[in-house]
Amino acid sequence: MNKTNCIPFLIAAIFCFSSSSAVVHAQSVVDFSFNRTGPNHSVLVLPIWHPVIKEMQQLDDLPSDFILGFDKDSLETGDLVGVFYTDKSGDYKCASSVTWKSNDFNMLPVWGSYPPEADNGMEMGEKLTWLAQKQDNSIYEIECSYQKPLMAIYIKDGTSAVLGMKLVKSKSLTALSPLKKQN
Repeated sequence: MNKTNCIPFLIAAIFCFSSSSAVVHAQSVVDFSFNRTGPNHSVLVLPIWHPVIKEMQQLDDLPSDFILGFDKDSLETGDLVGVFYTDKSGDYKCASSVTWKSNDFNMLPVWGSYPPEADNGMEMGEKLTWLAQKQDNSIYEIECSYQKPLMAIYIKDGTSAVLGMKLVKSKSLTALSPLKKQN
């Protein structure tokens, strides 16, 4: 085989070898534990009875996909709710979690990376990803409606107000640890 014929073969071999290590990673287990790292972003989830939500329910010009309160399934006292970031491996990592209190204010301090670029918390401008672990240990992905669109991203020392949530049961994620039943 001459040198000209070897080049395409060599390129194909390098491509096959390099792509074999680029395995598609699919996370299946979610851990709601987190570390208090650097600057945080405070998130307040308003209860359905809050005056802001009551006032917005009277508006006719809300987008059709805007959620006030809960749409579909809801959270119950004792469920675990967390805000997650995506680490450099593409896995969900918890930036904050809280044991849910129904019909009450729920506040989460969402922790940022510290030192910056440490991959141990949220990065500036990263979208807040919400997950819940219900008492039956099933995992739900949560879509949130915020008071303002920019509140959906992490901002160092920022704040967000969540006005509504829609829960969708995850078909691919499971909890790392079972919840203890609340009485």
